[in-house]
Amino acid sequence: LPPSRQSSSSTATSTATLLVDESSAPQPTIASIPGGEPISLQYVQNFLSPSTVDQLIESCNVRNGWTSSPQSVNGQSMVKATRTSRSCPLIWPQLYLPMLHTDDASKAAKLAPLKSEIELTWELTQRIASFMGVEEEYVEPFQLVRYLPGEFYREHHDHGSYYGVHTEQRPWTFLLFLSDIPSSQEDNSSDGGGGYTKFRALEEESGGIAIVPRMGDGVLWRNVDEETGKVLDVAVHEAVPPADDKEVVKYAMNVWIAKDKIMENMDVSAYRTQ
Repeated sequence: LPPSRQSSSSTATSTATLLVDESSAPQPTIASIPGGEPISLQYVQNFLSPSTVDQLIESCNVRNGWTSSPQSVNGQSMVKATRTSRSCPLIWPQLYLPMLHTDDASKAAKLAPLKSEIELTWELTQRIASFMGVEEEYVEPFQLVRYLPGEFYREHHDHGSYYGVHTEQRPWTFLLFLSDIPSSQEDNSSDGGGGYTKFRALEEESGGIAIVPRMGDGVLWRNVDEETGKVLDVAVHEAVPPADDKEVVKYAMNVWIAKDKIMENMDVSAYRTQ
């Protein structure tokens, strides 16, 4: 992980009304996933409440924030046939939160329609930073993803060095699920409603490890070796499409922990493209 947090971040100070109220929700629990040891694969249960999930999705819906999901190729963002989902980058609170409290009335007025989203993402940034044991400056801006039936993201890696580029230096990925997908046991089919996250290179002899989304839960893994910093090739994963014959939409939120402080390393592709 990046350096442990020593003190509260000075990048932004929140004076907002609490939007992320997880006080009544069960505390998150973490369990290691058998077979996922090479990348410290862990399942995190009860990280987000249903109300927080609703706020996140609504933030994208109200401003029509969904666009074709791009990929980073040689450090450049482009749309490719290997990814058919749609994405919604959330507003980066470290940059915009101080502007909400500026003396410049015109600037504050322009941001007023986005105030709730900025405050929501800042509170989540603080919570995730605390959970991961890092400073807020290492948490990349969040990105929601949406998969309609049949939409997918073929096998890929979240760390730029896997592709030989210096962008997207992400030691950790924390993928949060914002919807439920039925499992094969629940809908009595061979692969359920699809929509799961699959790690083919883990437990490869038995077909890989598949994580079925449960709203509010998440899955956490390393992209690089803790000691050497070398990219872990077995961290490749795939977003399997929700089944065409099911009326199921998959929502998730990408959370990446960066190697360097975002503000000091403004790698735009790192938080707009995956």
